Amino acid sequence: MSNTKPVLSICLTCRDGREEKYNSRGGERFAKKIVNSFKRQDDVIIRGVNCMSCCKRSCAISLSADKRFTYVFGDIDPKKPLYISSLKKLVSSYTKAKDGFLRRRDRPRNYQSNIIGRFPPLDYKSDIIEYFKDK
Repeated sequence: MSNTKPVLSICLTCRDGREEKYNSRGGERFAKKIVNSFKRQDDVIIRGVNCMSCCKRSCAISLSADKRFTYVFGDIDPKKPLYISSLKKLVSSYTKAKDGFLRRRDRPRNYQSNIIGRFPPLDYKSDIIEYFKDK
């Protein structure tokens, strides 16, 4: 397991359809809730990203670390507290998993079906990777 902390990236510009009501973007509101919820935790680095290009699946977040898988999730409703509480479980599972690899069943329920992508580290050696050689 890598010694680096996982990085949780939150798209700050994602829209959730409630922008006029709250006078702010859904991603920005979700980021504030995450930061407030994770205040006392030193096991994750939280950063905002001004557009993660997941507009059709907003609100979006990603979880990554050096030499570990990267996960991107979307279709998150910033108004539902379950996304915050289960995010802590997701970060914990990710940190404990070898190479950060999480099967669907290893993720909290609401982070199972809204995955956008799972990307292996560049130097990952496994049968899930196939390299194609020039002929």
